[in-house]
Amino acid sequence: MAREYPEMYQRFFSDIDLSVSPAVYEKSRQLIDGLHVNLNIDLHCGLRHLDTIGWDRLFENSVVEYIDDVPVRILCIEDHLRVLCVHWLTDGGAYKEMLLDIFYILQNNSDKFDWDKCFEGIDENRREWIIRTIAVVHRYHELDVSRMPFAEELNSIPEWFAKALEKEWASETKLQPIHIFLNNKIEFWKQFKKRFPPNAIQATVEMEGRFDESSRIFYQMGSILLRLKPSLKRTLRFIKGTFQNRFKKDV
Repeated sequence: MAREYPEMYQRFFSDIDLSVSPAVYEKSRQLIDGLHVNLNIDLHCGLRHLDTIGWDRLFENSVVEYIDDVPVRILCIEDHLRVLCVHWLTDGGAYKEMLLDIFYILQNNSDKFDWDKCFEGIDENRREWIIRTIAVVHRYHELDVSRMPFAEELNSIPEWFAKALEKEWASETKLQPIHIFLNNKIEFWKQFKKRFPPNAIQATVEMEGRFDESSRIFYQMGSILLRLKPSLKRTLRFIKGTFQNRFKKDV
């Protein structure tokens, strides 16, 4: 995404997101682990929850760009937009600055963007997610949407959605794994309160819900149940690791 930003701006990033076919994920993990260098690679098994299009079609649509004469395969702009929108939504819209990724990819490619290609093969739910995200970019970053085929759908955002966004942007506490604060009571309590009730946008997306439904409560309840088991596993693993490290020091 940094390539899409104007030269006067810098789009910072902290890791390298690398997606591979689920069929070769374990082999790819072993290869990366065997490098013994710190490249900070975030290896993804396919695109997980971020997209519902099959791997073969994503690969067929992908393009090859060159970085320092090295060929790098990346998603086409239509597939990339879907992933950017869903990624932003799964964070509950917490990062207002990340909307600029969507702003620049649309602004820079408006003449060649293929909306049929973008929406082909996804259900109405995901189409709505993408359109609502673009509507947010339109409202808060003044994206020109006049030539988009669904421009009339971009003039409104559900009231609950806008309130959830502005509440999140006003909060000084961003959602982080709660187990890393087990030794910090103040930050642990902040993270605990952050989760109840769950972020309404994040919960809706996690439960594959619709934004135009009047109530969020069932999505939020489902989100709590969905996250409970993985959260407990991470917490127990963290406690076990901490105990083992202390035991080694004592020995």
